[in-house]
Amino acid sequence: MKKDMTKILVEATIRRTLKNIQESPARATRNLVDLGLQFSNGRFQTRLLAQAQKMLQNQKSAYYGLVKELVDTVDHDIITDFGVNLGYNSCMKGAGLIREIEAEKGFNIPWTLNLAINEEKLKAEPDFYPSLLRQGRALGIYTYLLFGAGDPEQLLPMIQKEPDCAFVLFLRGRQISPDFIEKMKTVKNVMLSVYTDGDMADACGRLREAGLLYAVHQCYGEKDRENIVSGKWLRTAVSAHPSFAFLRADVSCPRRIQEEIYQYVTAVRDGQQYPLILMDIKQDSLMIDQVISDGECLAGFEEDGSLRTHEGVLREERYNIFHHPLEEILQASYKK
Repeated sequence: MKKDMTKILVEATIRRTLKNIQESPARATRNLVDLGLQFSNGRFQTRLLAQAQKMLQNQKSAYYGLVKELVDTVDHDIITDFGVNLGYNSCMKGAGLIREIEAEKGFNIPWTLNLAINEEKLKAEPDFYPSLLRQGRALGIYTYLLFGAGDPEQLLPMIQKEPDCAFVLFLRGRQISPDFIEKMKTVKNVMLSVYTDGDMADACGRLREAGLLYAVHQCYGEKDRENIVSGKWLRTAVSAHPSFAFLRADVSCPRRIQEEIYQYVTAVRDGQQYPLILMDIKQDSLMIDQVISDGECLAGFEEDGSLRTHEGVLREERYNIFHHPLEEILQASYKK
C-alpha cells in the first residue's frame, strides 16, 4: 500500500506541537497555524487558517484557553486522528476528489453527510450503513454526522471500519453509559456531542474524566430564539467545558430565525470571548461546501431514508437512500 507522505508529515507535526502547547500554548498554537498556511494548498484550509491566524493576533482570545484545555484533558491520539481525518482527509484530499468528480459528472457533492440512524435498518441489514459510508468515501466524503436514538455501541463497528473518516456522534446524555465510555477510549476518530438537557452536565463530566473529545448541541426552532440570542444557552453550554457547541435548525424553523441565529453565531466566534467553537450545523456546512466546491450543497438522510437538503426533506422514493445508491440520488438532486 502506497503511503501518503503528506499525511504522515502532518500527523508528526501535530503530535510534536501537542507537546509544545503544554509548555507554551500561545506561541505553539500560532506556530502551528503559520506552518499550516505554508503547506496548505486547499481553498478551504487556506481561508480557515488565514482567519485563525488573524484571530490569534488577539492576545486575550479565549481560544488560547480552549487549545490549552483541549491538550491538557483530551487523549492526544484522538486529537491527532480526528484532526487529521477532518482537516487533511476531508478538507484537502477528499475536497480534491469532490471537485474532480463534480467537474467530470456535473453534479454537486456535499463535503459532509448527515445520517439519522434507523435502528431497525441497522439490525436487519448490518451492512447497509457501512456500504453507505463506502459510497460516500468513494465520492470524497470523509466527514459524517451521525444522529442515533438507540444504543450507540451498535455504531462503533462501522465507525472502526472507516479509520480515515471523521465522525461526530450526536447523543443524549442518558445514552452515554460507563460501558460505552470504556469502549470509546479505543476509538480515535470520533467526537461525541451531548444534547443540552438535564443529563448533559453529568455525561460531559464523565467524558472529560475519560479524556474523550466532546461537544454539546441544541436543536432549535422559533420558540428557542430568545434563549439562544440572549446568550443563556451558550452560558449553559460553556459550563460543561466542551470543545465545540453546535446549533441545528428544525426543518420547520423560519428562514429569518435561522439567519438571525447565524448572525449571533458568527458574532460570538468573532468576539472570541468563549473557550469553545460555536457552529450552526446547516449554515456553516453550507459555507464550507461553497468554499470547497463553488456550489451550495447540504445533504443528509432521515430515519426513513428520505433526503434532507438545506431547503427541506424530499419524501419521494427516488430520493430515498433505502432504495437508491448515494451517487444516483445526488445526481438527481444536485445537478450543476
